[in-house]
Amino acid sequence: MNELTVKLTNVTKSFGNKDLFEIEALSAYIGDKIAIIGPNGAGKSTLLKIMNGELEPDAGTVQRLEEFNYFRQIDSADTQVSDDMDFKLLSHFNVPDNNGLSGGEETKLRLTETLSNYKLGLLLDEPTTHLDQTGTGLLIEALEYYYGTLIFISHNRYFINRIATKIWEIDNGTINVYHGNYDDYTNQKALENLTLENRHKNIADEKKRLEDAAKKQQAYAEKVGQYDKKKAKTNDPGHRGQSKPKDIVQKNAFKKVKAIENRMNQLDEINLPEEQVNLKFPTAKSEIIHNKFPILTQGLTVRRGDKLLLDDISFQFEFGKTIAITGNNGSGKSSLLTEIINCNDALEISPKINIATYEQMDYKFEDETTIIKYLLKHTDFEESMVRSVLSRIGFSQSEVMKPMNKVSGGEATRISLALLFVKPSNVIVLDEPTNFIDLKTIEALEAFISAYRGMVIVTSHDNEFISRVADEVFKIENHKLIRDVQIT
Repeated sequence: MNELTVKLTNVTKSFGNKDLFEIEALSAYIGDKIAIIGPNGAGKSTLLKIMNGELEPDAGTVQRLEEFNYFRQIDSADTQVSDDMDFKLLSHFNVPDNNGLSGGEETKLRLTETLSNYKLGLLLDEPTTHLDQTGTGLLIEALEYYYGTLIFISHNRYFINRIATKIWEIDNGTINVYHGNYDDYTNQKALENLTLENRHKNIADEKKRLEDAAKKQQAYAEKVGQYDKKKAKTNDPGHRGQSKPKDIVQKNAFKKVKAIENRMNQLDEINLPEEQVNLKFPTAKSEIIHNKFPILTQGLTVRRGDKLLLDDISFQFEFGKTIAITGNNGSGKSSLLTEIINCNDALEISPKINIATYEQMDYKFEDETTIIKYLLKHTDFEESMVRSVLSRIGFSQSEVMKPMNKVSGGEATRISLALLFVKPSNVIVLDEPTNFIDLKTIEALEAFISAYRGMVIVTSHDNEFISRVADEVFKIENHKLIRDVQIT
């Protein structure tokens, strides 16, 4: 049997009035590579902190048999290159030895610091955030040969698929354990849902059978009673002598009805997930573009200060397509989006273009407008379509009535994405939209992009996301924008 690293027993944790999770028993062993998944706010980072010993549970015990290295999602510490670091890994990550590091370079430096001091326990909280594809690949190589217990949080399905041997899913306060990577997890969830649907159908069929049986018994009991009343009117002494057996028959019939109803009440209620409708966003006449290539250039150069990012590039983006732009950290992806949004003079942009961009909204709202009414104020879509959008992004039909001044940060993020796709536009620009959103929201975003009839221009380091949404992929390399023939 593998050597135990950490064990949680009867652990509970709450913040304010919110219960995060209740864990009866959860263990990790040497050799485990465990991905923790769940919606934003479910308690993923809290669970890591409890296992690391920097946060105490409200109840229960945490048994730690090994020390852990801990990579935090957000670290306020100013990490510097030091002699204690693994310089081979630092060199592979290609981190420059200067100040003013980009987000991706800072992540690489902090990862090098964490991985340089080897321990048998390793906790990583969103280690691929801001990492380009090269950096993610190098991290995968470093972790594939890690001997110990690795427990990590990630929204990158490609990364999870390459690393994880087990999934811990936080779902409504419980932690479900699945063996395998993310693809294995989704297959198991699909099988669970199929089993649930079959149970739901069997229970529905059994209820229908019992309802029919109860109706027959009820009708029989009432018929016996009506027969007795009819006979009683004749004042037949013989009938009065025979009425007692008839009463017994009627009572027994009513007892059978009651017994059947009790059996119906004992059947389990199976709550199926809300069925997701196929979305197809309508296009307003004012947003229709007949120009096949409404955004193009024959020679765009982009500099930021003294740094050359893009050198005399040419491209034409086709309307109705999803265009993905990839490249290493600092290559100029965000800068190119900025030039498009600002309609750089070197670009030929159709005057009918109406660009919408994703912006994280400030969720400290003052008014009591409900979520559904807030979105309806910013769209021409029918209420049924807006409700479908909110349902797809994780809001139940009761939650859409929540006042905007009561939404959490995670809810505000989902509302922002929903708003982006329901307000009038014909081009949507997304810069690294999968950063800081959970897996279910990423999957909802993919559905939105598929349903959108305009053009989408997106930058991302997430291979899986790009492979699912992109019609065309361009890569920035050596200051040029080249068409990528395949997504790795």
